[in-house]
Amino acid sequence: MAASKPLRSACLTLHRYIGLVLGLFLIVIAATGSAIAFYQDLERKLNAPMRIVIPRPQGWTLNEVLRIRARLEAQDPRSSVFSLQLPQRPDEALFARVMPAIDPRSGREFALDYDELFANPYTGERLGQRRIGAAALNWQSLPSFLYYLHYAMFLPFGAGILLIGVLGLVWLAESLTGFWLTLPPRPGRGRKNTPARPFRQRWASAWKIERKGNTNRLLLDLHRAPGLWLWPLLAIFAVTGFALNLGGPYAHAVQRIAPYEHFQEAPPRAPLSQPLVNPPINWFKAAELGQHYFAQEARREGFMLGKPAAIEYRRDLGLYFFLMHTSRDLLDAQGRPTETDSPATAATIAIDARDGRFLGLQLPTGQRAGNTLTNWLIALHVTAVGGRVWQVAVACFGLVVVLGCVTGLWLWWRRRGLR
Repeated sequence: MAASKPLRSACLTLHRYIGLVLGLFLIVIAATGSAIAFYQDLERKLNAPMRIVIPRPQGWTLNEVLRIRARLEAQDPRSSVFSLQLPQRPDEALFARVMPAIDPRSGREFALDYDELFANPYTGERLGQRRIGAAALNWQSLPSFLYYLHYAMFLPFGAGILLIGVLGLVWLAESLTGFWLTLPPRPGRGRKNTPARPFRQRWASAWKIERKGNTNRLLLDLHRAPGLWLWPLLAIFAVTGFALNLGGPYAHAVQRIAPYEHFQEAPPRAPLSQPLVNPPINWFKAAELGQHYFAQEARREGFMLGKPAAIEYRRDLGLYFFLMHTSRDLLDAQGRPTETDSPATAATIAIDARDGRFLGLQLPTGQRAGNTLTNWLIALHVTAVGGRVWQVAVACFGLVVVLGCVTGLWLWWRRRGLR
């Protein structure tokens, strides 16, 4: 495991200067991640008028929600409500994602100043709308702003997603290099007949924080020891950061080593030459087909069905994605299905919007090894499992990452004069 001094010196230099650039981004990513570990709690607390409704005993039906979707779209002809996340709690609002509609006269997208929409699932009342990540001087915008900052920084959406996805891979490489640098170098020749200390003893100091040393030694220990103890989490969060932001490349990479599907990021067919704006299969028919196909697949695959989770239409693909909770879901600490959807932790069926054909089933667990492992790792990243204890653990982990970055930058600053 030991390496020559020139190789070790080269790796240390590489680790140092990549860390200088990466550390500035990681401080923002980790600090915001610590906050959004409690994202749903923050949303329900700060945005209660948009997120919480008064439950009604009769509940809501899927057809009623689809009619609400049509009304919301009609209220603003510039908008296309392409995704509905269906409420799973009686007091939860209907959440919709919106994109600009296409102007039939010019063939271009309308200008639209929001991309999220909230409505009462019982009455259809429009509760609010916003652009995710929009900076505003009010508490209501804080959760959305922190969320956007975490996965796209201050950049435009596409560029930010790409940057943070690539940084996930860079962070993984930096973590691997950092781990390797903690390994003790090959022992030099000691006195005659004096055996070298065992590897474990020489490595033990890297795992400790020595408070009696000088400032540089303390900074090095604070930079190194927490990273060693939490190294598995560093690797998990780096890989899942890449998976969450660059799902397509991640899917293609995983498919080389294990069975894996992610319909939204790596669709079952190529994009159409022209967007299919008014498909022959409408939303109501797609929902009907989705439930029919799920019943059919449940019998074939041997799983039980729960509530519908979401429905989405991709006009660039001419595909509907119908999501449903099943007995193959990941569950949170209270035994409830998780609600993350990237990759979907509910089961997904792809439906051709041109003729209603069934194009595939994607289950969160128990179907493909790549999906099972990825969904568990994603659920850890977004605190969808483990309950309050794991949320607190992830928040603390984020602060430890900030500590590692700050101490690394501080060490460089103190030592640069000596170099």
